[in-house]
Amino acid sequence: MYIYGRNPIFEALNSDAPIEKIYIQYSAQGGSVENIRKFAKMKRIACTVLDNKTFIDLERQSVPKGENTQGVLALRQIYKSVTLEEYLDSITLADNPVILIADSINDPHNFGAMVRSAECAGVTAIMRPARDSAPVSPAVMKTSAGALEYVEIITVPNLTQAIEHLKEAGFWIFGTDMVGDKNHYDNIYDCPVALIIGSEGRGIRPAIRKHCDVMVQIPMAGKTDSLNASVAAGILMFEIARQRAIKA
Repeated sequence: MYIYGRNPIFEALNSDAPIEKIYIQYSAQGGSVENIRKFAKMKRIACTVLDNKTFIDLERQSVPKGENTQGVLALRQIYKSVTLEEYLDSITLADNPVILIADSINDPHNFGAMVRSAECAGVTAIMRPARDSAPVSPAVMKTSAGALEYVEIITVPNLTQAIEHLKEAGFWIFGTDMVGDKNHYDNIYDCPVALIIGSEGRGIRPAIRKHCDVMVQIPMAGKTDSLNASVAAGILMFEIARQRAIKA
């Protein structure tokens, strides 16, 4: 698949992602473009400059309408998710890892923003259901600003069963709701954390909610009664990181 945007492509190069070729629009200028060209040459990845018409034709074929490529496209092998078993084998439970669970997050920009915040907050993985979820697409990669190259994505066929598997492994399951048992700033995260974020329209599904150990709310001061899903996820993930930094 094609990924696009200067920062996502630079981060993909930096993380040794399986990039096969890079295309640069003739009119694309700036230090970031030169850095991509130098990095690609150092890693022996073919980098081709296309005239504006040829680049625009390729852009139309490979990028969703309305997305800004910033004059750079990269052909990359399809992103592969890891299994839940592979993830659990790779972590140490005593380190109190944090995993984010995206329940029915269908908008790729929302999902990409959650990935970006998760990577910055030190979250070890993001779990998503195979159905009723935004796929790992070029739009997600672009919105994540390259963070997707550093966060494990776990795709599961049955989210309920996967959550139960996490509980058996030693994780505490934290759900989010406008009316929760605890406030987001309460001292409750000294454990392996699995944080569930539901869709903006319906929140966490009832079938998923009943498997939560704790329901957390973010107190609101204004008249709007809910937050964007990626914003809520960012607030909670960084609160977990803040509490742990204080204790360190």
